[in-house]
Amino acid sequence: MVSRLTVSLCFVVVLSISIPTNADLVGYWNFDDNTEDHSGNGNHGSIEGGVSYDADVPGALGAGTSASFDGAAGTFVNVTQAAGLPITTQNAFTISMWVKGDGTVNNVDDRIFSEGMSTNNNPLFNLGTKNNGSDALFDFFFRNGGSPGHLFSDGDVFDDTWRHLAWVDVDHNGTLYIDGVADKSFDYASYVNDGFAPNTTTIGGILRATDCCNYTGLIDDVAIYSTALSADQVGALAGGAAPPTVPEPSSLVLVVVGLLGLLRVRRSR
Repeated sequence: MVSRLTVSLCFVVVLSISIPTNADLVGYWNFDDNTEDHSGNGNHGSIEGGVSYDADVPGALGAGTSASFDGAAGTFVNVTQAAGLPITTQNAFTISMWVKGDGTVNNVDDRIFSEGMSTNNNPLFNLGTKNNGSDALFDFFFRNGGSPGHLFSDGDVFDDTWRHLAWVDVDHNGTLYIDGVADKSFDYASYVNDGFAPNTTTIGGILRATDCCNYTGLIDDVAIYSTALSADQVGALAGGAAPPTVPEPSSLVLVVVGLLGLLRVRRSR
């Protein structure tokens, strides 16, 4: 016979699995006909230039709209740094998004996410398309006085299909996930110093003294966390989970520890 304690414990376990990472979610832009920040932190975006909404969305998401970028100068989403931004100054963070773009057509050295300085070309943190050729590879670029140069993914990203990307960064060593699978790590820690203080956050281009490197294609469900998500959490996002509801990886472990303690108490009676 199942005891009431067992039933209660199972209920607690179920609840623990659905605990969201809201405390770590710095910004969330679902691009469902708006550029509002749905994390509650007020990091709202504003459309600049040729950004529109498109019914083409990732199959894993199933509904809504995505943001369509026409690649022309002046086209990007400018994000207000209200709370928790710039994210790239943190010791640990995650950037998650869906992208659909063709790296072989009008998309050389274009940026899907950037943090930079409004008055200077330095510092700069960029995720985007390859800078020196027309193919489907991902390009990471960082500048802060010095630079490791442009570093490329192993796997294809910009192949005109929807891809989920996650950049998981710990102590300025970022791991790129493509469709939930770790692709490559990029170590740029030796180039980070106290002078790294970007004051712009943009999606679909770079905002410096002037904007540049404007992306052509679709972007959807952009989320930024002030923590390094686990591989399981990244996999959940790639599977279509909503960014505010990704489970805490440690919650189930904590509950199991607590359950064992309760069982010990029960046995000792």
